[in-house]
Amino acid sequence: MDKQTNTKNRARKWLSVAALLAAFAPSMACDDDDASSGGGSGEADLFVVPSQVYGADFATSTSYVPIVPSLDVDEISLEKAREVDGRGSVAKVGEWLFIASSSKPVVDRFTVEANGSLKKAGSLNFANRGLPEYFSIDPWGAVFIDEEKAYIFNTNDGSHVIWNPTTMEITGEIEGPDIVEKGYNMESIAVVRGKRMYRVFTFLNYDTWEFLPKPQYLAVYDLEKDKLIDMVEESRCPQLYSRPFIDEQGDIYFSGWVWTPALTLTGDYPASCALRVKSGKDTFDPDWQLNFAKDVTDGREAGILRYLGDGKALLDVFHSERVKIDKDTDPQELANTANWRVWSIDLDKKSGGPIENLDFKTGGYTDVQVDGRTFLMVPNDDYSETTAYEVLDGEAVKGFHMQGSSYQILKVR
Repeated sequence: MDKQTNTKNRARKWLSVAALLAAFAPSMACDDDDASSGGGSGEADLFVVPSQVYGADFATSTSYVPIVPSLDVDEISLEKAREVDGRGSVAKVGEWLFIASSSKPVVDRFTVEANGSLKKAGSLNFANRGLPEYFSIDPWGAVFIDEEKAYIFNTNDGSHVIWNPTTMEITGEIEGPDIVEKGYNMESIAVVRGKRMYRVFTFLNYDTWEFLPKPQYLAVYDLEKDKLIDMVEESRCPQLYSRPFIDEQGDIYFSGWVWTPALTLTGDYPASCALRVKSGKDTFDPDWQLNFAKDVTDGREAGILRYLGDGKALLDVFHSERVKIDKDTDPQELANTANWRVWSIDLDKKSGGPIENLDFKTGGYTDVQVDGRTFLMVPNDDYSETTAYEVLDGEAVKGFHMQGSSYQILKVR
């Protein structure tokens, strides 16, 4: 595998994204300390929509953070957006907007002014905390509990740096669980329910394209004590590191990404599926398992189970009937072919089908719930542009597009 292909596929993992908005008015200008001239005035709605623009070899990139007054536009311009080196990620807590660059372990805090501009309101440096080279405050890299507590996740050892978004001070650490697998990345994403945080630890190596089906662990944290209180090995479903979700009953669902289905189709690798942690419980439900190919998709492998509401969910399904697979098929190349479709499924009836008006695409997507709406963020093949599709009554309605790869939309006012 050549370096460019591998770098591009790392990008595909971090982005499986899609679309965003267009600024009908100026987005955000910037200078180093203060600035960013925004659109809108008074107390009108404002949304932030970061996007990452890659260089020709995928080895370098620059992100842009435009602020726009509406999602109902044709295109979002990056012309006056704040620039961030590498991959930019954002988060909002209370009145503040937080922005970070993947190239340095620093979180910058801003207030959003009445005219939509950003005013610097502090920063916090996490250097010398043993964090990985790649830094992020999106759900893969951080957990924001409230205005006085947040965690930065350390994928090197599974530890968490505790910090206060109000005082912008580091306040402690939750030690890692001592389960590092030499030669593999620790992949995990957390979900918070009440006074508990849950995350699944799984292991992979993007350079060698190895995804260990086991060991895999469900870790449970007490948020009041900032302590890991339980960790149970669970390997019924491989690589459960896609974003989990919580339904109306308080049940948490975990599923995998789009890489492992290709391994199943080309070799002796476990089929992808989903597990849940029921409301009031801290362990996986032993009596529930959703086997995508067997239960829902007529034999097709799938990944990225995400919730729409009222018992309905999204699922990225690989249509293997469109491609010839033999002993020479490369699983990495297979996963990157445009043979995936997003389905809408009924979790109780275990039935579903492709979402209308959204054609075949490469593997992966990101769904964004914002302001009572659900958007699917779908990139083109080379991640030079993303298009947002709003999910309405089981159909995908094409919306805004923008340059680069975008996977977050936050309402900041």
